[in-house]
Parts: sequence; structure tokens; C-alpha cells
Amino acid sequence: MKKIFPLHGILGILLLLISEIAVFKKIDPFYSWFYCFAWWSYIFTVDAVVYRLKGNSLIVNRTREFLFMIPWSIFIWLIFEAANLSLENWYYINLPHSMVERWMGYAIAYGTVLPGMFETAELLGSLGLFKNSKIKKTVLSQGGHSVLILLGALCLASSVLVPEYFFSLIWVGFIFLLDPLNYRFGSQSLLKDLEEGNPRKIYLLLVAGLICGFLWEFWNFWALSKWVYTVPSFDRAKGFEMPFLGFLGFPPFAVQAYVMYNFISLFRSGRGWEESTCRPDPERKTRLLTMILTAILIGSFSISIFRAIDSNTVDSYYPRLEDAYWIEPQYRRELPKVGIVTFDDLLSKTREKKEMDELALRLLIPRELLIQWVEKARLVQLKGLGVENLRILEGVGIDSISTLAKEDPEVLYDEIEQVSRERVPPQEAKIRVWVREAKKKARSSP
Repeated sequence: MKKIFPLHGILGILLLLISEIAVFKKIDPFYSWFYCFAWWSYIFTVDAVVYRLKGNSLIVNRTREFLFMIPWSIFIWLIFEAANLSLENWYYINLPHSMVERWMGYAIAYGTVLPGMFETAELLGSLGLFKNSKIKKTVLSQGGHSVLILLGALCLASSVLVPEYFFSLIWVGFIFLLDPLNYRFGSQSLLKDLEEGNPRKIYLLLVAGLICGFLWEFWNFWALSKWVYTVPSFDRAKGFEMPFLGFLGFPPFAVQAYVMYNFISLFRSGRGWEESTCRPDPERKTRLLTMILTAILIGSFSISIFRAIDSNTVDSYYPRLEDAYWIEPQYRRELPKVGIVTFDDLLSKTREKKEMDELALRLLIPRELLIQWVEKARLVQLKGLGVENLRILEGVGIDSISTLAKEDPEVLYDEIEQVSRERVPPQEAKIRVWVREAKKKARSSP
């Protein structure tokens, strides 16, 4: 008998619709936090659908496991953020200036990774997808398991040590490294499923990863605070922000996340998030010391990687009018009086020649000066380039999108490297992103 549709599902649908509308109208907090609103809305909605279909869901019936999953979701994703310090495959733009707000954003966003994928896999299973799938039973010896563990270690090490060629292996390494250990010590194991000729879980996870990958990129594309990819050799043909070939990484990532979480279950007597493994046992309570040590582990690791993300992966903060150093302070104080409080206001109120002339007259400044303000504001907002990167570009004579569009990325990188002796210059892949976006803007502008 089907159950009623839970309230949190209705709230999820409404919140998602409100967020989608608000992001296009640039209404905060939905505009600044769109990605987080979208994903938590999705998780609540999917969970409600699962409950409606089979009368048992992660949030409703396995609430403790759902809450337990969130900090581990943060922890697991931060492993990949740590790897990205070497890979340099993505960076963040337009993040909040406040560290408290920024770190809250990290936690809330990363906390959706595992729930999003696992809820999607459970939904697909509830719909009967791959219900009758069978394959030939495949049994690996203990020696075969050892080979897989070694292969996993090699994948992870090579992806971090030689990222230019092996960066993609980070998305499969933990599968080979950890699943044989899950099998050996009695946790849920995909190798065990293969031994039984039952590939359904693998198929569900692969499809769930692809679905979530699409949604990650779709919602990221429209978000204000977002990530941008600098994947070597694959940065031209893109679906949203992701190079098309990059979408192939999402299915194995879902499998990998499942394996990693099952490895954590080894330390919980095999208890997991799935209906078949969620076995509350009053005689097996987690010791207080274990809970405290786990909290210290997750907390200290999170703080460490959050700091590293701030220092290495965050490329720009949301541009504020007060940060527009090229506008004299007296005029920055005057702009709000004429209805301009953000960069978006400045750009929207100077689109037409008549608007430009009227604003220059109201501020009692030469039109040419206002044009300079606007050109630099446009450059700051180009693909989240930001104020600090504008300073770097100005050091080599670039102060507008049109001048940036004429540059060769390699030559520009060399020029910046020469004048940036006291600071680390932006990576060349990032400069390619800026130049490519500038060329697009230059072609589309009259």
C-alpha cells in the first residue's frame, strides 16, 4: 500500500520552484545560495517520492542514518578537495567575503553530495530499474583482491603526483582500494554482488551518478557562487561548465562514494544507510569516546581543508561596489544616491548611450571617466574574474574585455609571471578561461 506524500517533499518542491525563479531575478538569499537551496530541495523531494513509492525512506525511517551521513559527506568530498590542491581541475568564483558565511556554504553544499547520490539511487531502485539484471558470476581470489588494492593505490598516487596525465584516476582509485577491504571484513561489497551475478547496485549507482552529475553542472551554471573547470586538454567543448568528457567521471564517482561510505560502515559493525543494512542494535551502542574522536577527526580535517580551499581554490569573491578601487571614494559614496549599489546596477543603468550620458551628468563627471568605470566593472564580472585579478591584469596593461580578448593566453601568462614576482600568478589554464570568455563577449557586443 502506497503511503501519503510527506510534508518535506512538498516543501522541497516549493523551495526549488521559488529558488529557480529567484535566481533569475537575482533575489537574495536564493541568488547567492542557489546551489545549496536547489540541492537540499532536490534531496527532500526525492526522499518523499521514495517514501510514497515503497513506504520507507532515508529521511522518514532512517533519520539517524541520514543525519549521520551529512558530516561524512563533507569529509569524503573534502578528500577530493584536498586532491584538487594538486590536480587544480576546478576553482571557485564569486564566493562570500565573510569567512563564516563561506565556510557555512562549504559545509552545507558538501553535505549534499552523498545524500543526493544515494537518494537518487534509491529512487531508481524503487522504480524497479534493473530489477531483473543478471550477469555471469565472477569470483576473484584473495590474490585478485590484493591486485585491486594495489591498483587503487597506484591510481590515487599517480593522479595526485602526475595530475597532468592521470588526473581522471582520482575518480576510480578508491573503488579498487577499498571494496576488496569491504569484502574481506564483511561490509557491503560490490565484489560480493559480482560473485552473486547481481550487478543491479552497480547499475543503479552509475545511473544515479550521471543524473546527479547533470544536476550538479546544471545548477552550478546558474549559480552566483560556483566552480569553473580548468581540466587539461578538455576545456573547450562544454556542457554547462563541465567539459563533455568530464561527465564520464560522475558515474564511477557515485560507485566510489558508495564504496567509501561502506568502508566507514566497517567501524560501525556493518551498519549502513540502506534499508537492508540499517539495523539498530541496542546492545551495540557507539561509545562516547568514539563519537568524540570522530567529531574531532571530521572537524579538524574540515577546518584544515577549508583553509586550504580559501588559500588555493577560491579565485574571487563577490564583487562589491566598495571594492571598486578605480572609482574615487567620493563617487562610490554618491553612486547609491542615484540608485547604484552593486556592480549589476552600474552595468544595467549604462547599457544605452542615453543612460550613460544621464548618469555622467547626474554625477558631474566626464562621460569618458564613466566609461572607464563600466569597462573595468564588466571585466571584474567576466567569468568571476574578480577585483584582485583585475589588479594583476592592469599590471600588464589590460583594463577592459576588448583588450583582454586580443591576448594570447600563453603570452599573457608569461607577461603576468614577469610582473608578479612577489605573488603566485594565476595558472595558465585559468587565463585561458578569461581570454576565451573575453573573446565571446567581444564577438557578442556591438
